[in-house]
Amino acid sequence: MTVTQIHELNEKFQKSSVQLSELIPSGTLVQATSMLIRCARKIDDLFLKLLKAPSEMVFNQILGRLEDETDEVLFILDQLEMANKKQKISLINDFLKDGYDLMSIYSKCFDAIIDKKVKDEE
Repeated sequence: MTVTQIHELNEKFQKSSVQLSELIPSGTLVQATSMLIRCARKIDDLFLKLLKAPSEMVFNQILGRLEDETDEVLFILDQLEMANKKQKISLINDFLKDGYDLMSIYSKCFDAIIDKKVKDEE
């Protein structure tokens, strides 16, 4: 998967967040989707910076921030999943699947980037 494709998936996730909050307008859901959008934008931006990190120190700082942002997204997705267990709204289930898939892709990318960096340093 290319960086452009990952960027497009991230944008799709952000748009889905907006649609979800418009279709099911509750205060808590609007707040959660706003956080998801903010985190997704940060992840997208930081991911590109990670690929271009000029030093190990900057690389590690960016990676730490990426871990924080992805943890935040996963926490919110987990909360939405728990809240939807009883209602089982298919729109939310589809959204959750897309969100978890996107975070999985980023996680795999982070692992591959770290592996490459370690190999390059050896």
